[in-house]
Amino acid sequence: MKILKWVFFVLGQCLLLGFVHGQTPRFYLQADRTNIAEGETFVLEAVLENIDSKTIEIPDLAPFKVVQGPSTSTSISIVNGKKSGFISYQYILLATQKGKFTIPSATTKVGTKVIKSNVLPITVTSGAAAVSSAKIDAKSETFVRLEVGDTKAYLGQQIALNYVLYTRQNIESYNIVNEPDLEGFYAQPINDIRDQPKRRSINGKEYYTQVIRRQILFPQKTGTYNIGPVNISLDIPVENGRSSFFFRETKKENTTTNALKLTVKDLPKASPISFSGGVGSYEMKASVANTSVKTGEAITLRLQIDGDGDPKIVKAPNFKIPNGLEKYEPTTIQDETIVAGDKIMVQKVFEYIFVPSKDTIYSLEPEFSFLSSESGQYETVKAGPFNINVTVGSGQTYTANNDQGIEDIDQLISKDNRLYSLTQSPWASTWHISSLIGLCLLTFIGIFIKKRKLENDVLAQLHNAKAGSIAKQKLQSAFGYKNENNPKAFYEEIAQATTGYILKKYNIPNTESSLDQVISHLHHHQVQQAVISKYQQIQKKCELARFAGQYDDVSSVYDDAEWMINEMEKAESGT
Repeated sequence: MKILKWVFFVLGQCLLLGFVHGQTPRFYLQADRTNIAEGETFVLEAVLENIDSKTIEIPDLAPFKVVQGPSTSTSISIVNGKKSGFISYQYILLATQKGKFTIPSATTKVGTKVIKSNVLPITVTSGAAAVSSAKIDAKSETFVRLEVGDTKAYLGQQIALNYVLYTRQNIESYNIVNEPDLEGFYAQPINDIRDQPKRRSINGKEYYTQVIRRQILFPQKTGTYNIGPVNISLDIPVENGRSSFFFRETKKENTTTNALKLTVKDLPKASPISFSGGVGSYEMKASVANTSVKTGEAITLRLQIDGDGDPKIVKAPNFKIPNGLEKYEPTTIQDETIVAGDKIMVQKVFEYIFVPSKDTIYSLEPEFSFLSSESGQYETVKAGPFNINVTVGSGQTYTANNDQGIEDIDQLISKDNRLYSLTQSPWASTWHISSLIGLCLLTFIGIFIKKRKLENDVLAQLHNAKAGSIAKQKLQSAFGYKNENNPKAFYEEIAQATTGYILKKYNIPNTESSLDQVISHLHHHQVQQAVISKYQQIQKKCELARFAGQYDDVSSVYDDAEWMINEMEKAESGT
């Protein structure tokens, strides 16, 4: 029998590893909860999603003690024809002392490559910090309580609301009769609850406790709110009752939970410039794709934000940008949430694009600020500095002192000495002098107009170089998303590549970026009707993808966008 089980296990592993190819790989640690009382146990889980690896290395778990594990489970799923699977290793750990701890990254190998998981923060409180036994009415054999980690929170901070069953008898089933009033909160239910049952001594009685429901609350406005009580119906098996294989006699018992009072506080004033809504605990990583570019080419910076705040309000942070870099509105290229025990973890990746206007060395130091829910203070994490070396591009770079190509002023002014030797001229009348002054003014006005025209031509060339560079960058990103079979991100990049190219090429403000306004500008600049029609078709397909989820043939859309931009470039160069 053991041999047979082992054969089925090996076959399952082979099937799983055969299905994972082509899916997004993930390796992460999670716990059934991250706030534990001293002396309690919790479940630590290492999950390999779509990774062809058979072993993992768990880090030193001190001061936690392993009381059971590892136990292994596998899963295979097929959704819309796409196959995926995961392998999970579970450990039951005992919290032996209070404090704030971090479980380091676990590691696994795929071929010769070592992959690391995330780190996992765990807070262990003293036994008294949990729900006080003195406040619990333990007269009943079974009851349910509403419990939260803290009754005071900030706007945007996560609050885990748990429905905890306390029982000294068997429970067949339960039913939540009424929902609590959650006005002032956005509530997201957690369906996958992996908390293990625990034993709890209350007033000398031993109870088993189990979380039967969990909701993550996100405060939307300040104030004091009452949550509960909630009525719950329990089905209790009847001892010595009429039961069979198909039927079990039960009796109904009704119980009412306690009520909670939650206070939501406003954020402290004087937030840093790089604060963008994050409340909780966050980390930031940054990378620059190209550290050596030419003037007019794009510099791409990516920021990865990981934390546990309200994912809807975390935006791309602002930070100081050196003079000479033109900044474009950052885009969100990744926005994911995962459930990790009693928290929802958010990961966002923002992409910034900068275009240099002069050759020099720029230094970028991105930063991200968040409000720590533990300290109540703003904290800032930084990355870099990233040094970007910019050299002169193929086009001219405009500077305030660049008079290159402007005709020498001495060549534009007449060499006739009579203009400067008035005392020798017999025509030194008032009218003659006025005419000479007017002629000089007209000459200088002509020089000024010609100089301004040359400067505008140089700036136009720089705009065209920037527009082409941005379009090329976006098309490359779209091509990558096409190969990754990510149509949503593909259409976003195509929309930005085409519209962004036109706005930059003709120096159109972002406030005039609607479809009708852009088409009006294209007509004004006498762009070919075929190009305008193609632009309209692309934008309509992008709108259908964005708002209706209708994805056309991405290959043809990509070819159309590339053709449109190439045609406009050819028209500009006269080829």
